[in-house]
Amino acid sequence: MRPIRIAAVGGSLRSASMSAAVLRSCCRRARFAGATVTLLTGPDLELPLYNPEMTRPSPRAQRLLDALRSADGVLLSSPTYHGGMSGLMKNALDHTEALAKETPCYLDGRAVGCLTVAWNDVAGASALATLRSSVQALRGWTVPMGVVVPAGTDITPDGACADPRTTRRLEILTDQVLEFARMRIASQAMDAGELTAASV
Repeated sequence: MRPIRIAAVGGSLRSASMSAAVLRSCCRRARFAGATVTLLTGPDLELPLYNPEMTRPSPRAQRLLDALRSADGVLLSSPTYHGGMSGLMKNALDHTEALAKETPCYLDGRAVGCLTVAWNDVAGASALATLRSSVQALRGWTVPMGVVVPAGTDITPDGACADPRTTRRLEILTDQVLEFARMRIASQAMDAGELTAASV
């Protein structure tokens, strides 16, 4: 079976973005499990505001779309701004409208793990719910585990987390995305085998 392809998207434009650091923690685990990971954070997501009349995506938007298009699973990480996801993340998700007429469209068939970083637990939970709701509107399959990471958590820039509870939650979220993605690949392989057999 081919390697799992993961698109990891998030963070903020802050140079020491904690939401990006947390995302890197998930990416480390996914890579350790053998997945191929495309990580898009901070400046990678500095896209023009989504315009429904836009005829051609910008180079950065195209890279985002290509990563999502080829992904078996997706990891999304956002800071919490006023009880919701960041504008950077929302704009990135709005750009997926370019995938609306494709098959599969939007995030259909992709397992998506969502996490937020927040100083306030209630605000973080609200942002997480909003992020998950947007993913579901894009037909993505949100995995059962969602994680709100306390903003004071000690996480190094490369994603090493000092808090065992947060580490375990991030591991569960990442593993669920990998497991659902693995099932997606197996299903695709089975369908391709059945089509080949039927054509003989």
